[in-house]
Amino acid sequence: MTQTDIDTFDVTELYLLAAAFDAEALFGLPDKKIFQLQGEEPWSQAHAKLINKGVFDKKGSLTKSGAVIIKTLYTYFFSQKYVRINNLMFAFREKEAEEVIILVETADKTYKLYVMAKPLVLKLLGEKVPLLNREPAEEEKNFLQRELSLEDKDAIKEIEVTNDIVNIELFHPRVKPQINTNPNHYQQWLVLSKDKKLIMIDTTQKQYYQASQYWFMKVLFDALDFPYRQKVGV
Repeated sequence: MTQTDIDTFDVTELYLLAAAFDAEALFGLPDKKIFQLQGEEPWSQAHAKLINKGVFDKKGSLTKSGAVIIKTLYTYFFSQKYVRINNLMFAFREKEAEEVIILVETADKTYKLYVMAKPLVLKLLGEKVPLLNREPAEEEKNFLQRELSLEDKDAIKEIEVTNDIVNIELFHPRVKPQINTNPNHYQQWLVLSKDKKLIMIDTTQKQYYQASQYWFMKVLFDALDFPYRQKVGV
């Protein structure tokens, strides 16, 4: 992805831009109220930064590039579905669209906003999620997923959190009931490898599975509305 200053934003900058369409929350960002409680200064600084980036001109009027950013953020806000894969947040136009909108959380808690073609998304995921490139074991041809025994489940619970664990969240903000135990509204999967076995944990349903590589890929690709065939990799 091309990195430029204009597509890197603080949380307050994004909320200031989202105020153009009265958005009080954006998926993947901290609560806006945290920054509102800090008074006017964070918002004044955010406005000044947006002027320096050319989003607003020196008179405070929106520029053409600023309008494009707000339009992208507007589409992000009104997405019917969000998918989070580690620090990558995906929003969608319609299901058949050839592009997705990505909000990327950086190490210093700033954010980058992109519109990206789906083939490039697959390349990006292949680079950012090493488990996608995992070579499946021979036995994985014989099953999709199977529940772990209590003994294996307890062993997984003792594993320390590492950068190798993949966090996948699916969120449909307008689906009811809006509770985390409703899988049509919210799902979270943690994916990791242990002793050459692929483990997938459904955190909301508290289910632990040994998964085949195919099932992992299908869960991920279905979430992103991408077609997937077993022998086609990223």
